[in-house]
Amino acid sequence: MIKINDIKNMCITLIALSPLCGCVSPEPPRIPFNSGEVAWAKKIGNSSIKGCVSGAEFTKYHSYQIPDGTYMSYPDKGSSVENPQRSFTIDLLPESGYMHELSKKMHVYSLRLHSYKDLNDPRWVDSSIINFIPHFSCPDAGPTICTSAGHFIFSNLPAGTWYIVAGYNSTPEQRGKIALTQKITTIEGQTVPFVSWVGALDKTCNP
Repeated sequence: MIKINDIKNMCITLIALSPLCGCVSPEPPRIPFNSGEVAWAKKIGNSSIKGCVSGAEFTKYHSYQIPDGTYMSYPDKGSSVENPQRSFTIDLLPESGYMHELSKKMHVYSLRLHSYKDLNDPRWVDSSIINFIPHFSCPDAGPTICTSAGHFIFSNLPAGTWYIVAGYNSTPEQRGKIALTQKITTIEGQTVPFVSWVGALDKTCNP
């Protein structure tokens, strides 16, 4: 029995992999890095991000037969089950031309090569640039940051605009399957909400 989602996923995979035939490996952006643009990111501030990293999947499908005899199916929306991520990484790339290119590369390669672990990887960026990128992994960061499954609070951040990258399933065994990038602005003295969601239906988790 073939599911519509299965066909869609196979097509997306083939399209994504088609331009990457041959030897392909991640590499840092080829544009200059200006540390002065992002020096503010190394300061300790009093802003926070309170977020959740989650998703959902359908557990039941309705099947039907089309005129040519093939069986198709569509999901039962009432069967959606949320899956808060127990293992994930959060990286904050302070806004700049270099960081924008880096965030795009991380997203593309995580989908195509399935090898994203975290930003502390020389394939993405050298050690001198990592110092400008706040980073943590859950549950390794402990309960002060990783407050519950799929939830976190990241404090003492300076105010500014970032590209926030959520890496899903970042364990040594799985090495991450997807990295989602969004833009977020921290505000002096305030806690900003953040939701990273992948899978079925709309976002339902609350930071």
